[in-house]
Amino acid sequence: MPANKNQIRRIQTILKMMRQNRYPNFTSFFKEMKCQDVGGAFRLSRKTFSRDIADLRDEYGAPVHYDTVRKGFFLSNPEWYNEDLMIEPFEMKSALLGERIAAGILPDPLRGEISKAVSALLMKNESGMDAGVELENFQVLCPDNLPRVQPEIFLTAYNAWEQHKYLKLIYRSVKNHVAEKLFEPHIFAWNGGCWYLKGKLQRDDAVSYDPPKIQVLALHRIEKAEMLDWQFWPEPSILKGVKESGLFDFQKLPEVDLEIFGEYAHSYAPGFSDQITEKTGNSIRILLKDIPEYKAIDLILSTRGNVKVHAPDSLRAEVRKIAEKFLENMSS
Repeated sequence: MPANKNQIRRIQTILKMMRQNRYPNFTSFFKEMKCQDVGGAFRLSRKTFSRDIADLRDEYGAPVHYDTVRKGFFLSNPEWYNEDLMIEPFEMKSALLGERIAAGILPDPLRGEISKAVSALLMKNESGMDAGVELENFQVLCPDNLPRVQPEIFLTAYNAWEQHKYLKLIYRSVKNHVAEKLFEPHIFAWNGGCWYLKGKLQRDDAVSYDPPKIQVLALHRIEKAEMLDWQFWPEPSILKGVKESGLFDFQKLPEVDLEIFGEYAHSYAPGFSDQITEKTGNSIRILLKDIPEYKAIDLILSTRGNVKVHAPDSLRAEVRKIAEKFLENMSS
């Protein structure tokens, strides 16, 4: 069995990478450990990595195999667990808080699976929390009017994302158009209270795309989902784009100049402290850069009229249209 905590942590990292379908080899494992320990406490070599793999397989009985195509190791049973691989208290604390967040935003059956897994870990590990803590008082509450995702559709989409498998979908668009889609789910994301997939659309009804079309699909608009046995490889550029520009490819306004008045100026000031260009006793003026138009409009409407749009002219015109629509609907 491992003689020190460093080896246990290395083995835990290898297991994490395998459960994430990252097929660790020495090169990728070394990069992962370097990110975890910039100071260099782990003196790693290929020999160390090979010994850890051997111990994981021979001492702990893990079903570890090597994939010659992916050039890395994987678990033939991703749910394999060994109680001798204890979890550090601070890691257990993270797992408990993560379970509370999952309870707020994940539907069953995935939510239930996470809860069971954390409960099983608690039976064998310290919680890492203060003795008097009441975790039920740590709540993640979502608005009641958020769109609901069918649990079986959520799980099918999640499994396809996790296993890098194609999805065959029946999808109803915002305009109520129903289509059958063949889709690669590269990104699984929670955004603005809803779950989304972002990936490559291979086919939309009878229309095939070559090259595939990058598209975002809302899980609550999926009416039927089937995971196919066809594999795809994740596209790094899609993740890079999400990290740099967000989930949606909305056209952005280079600069938005707003003046907010009254109580809204006081309540919004802390959130826009870096964007404030002028400040008086009753107003703040903020300059927002590279912001999607819909976000700017949402901000303007949230002030209930206690705002002036100084620029750009296109945004001012769009807000006028919205105001006129309100007036039209209220008068009828």
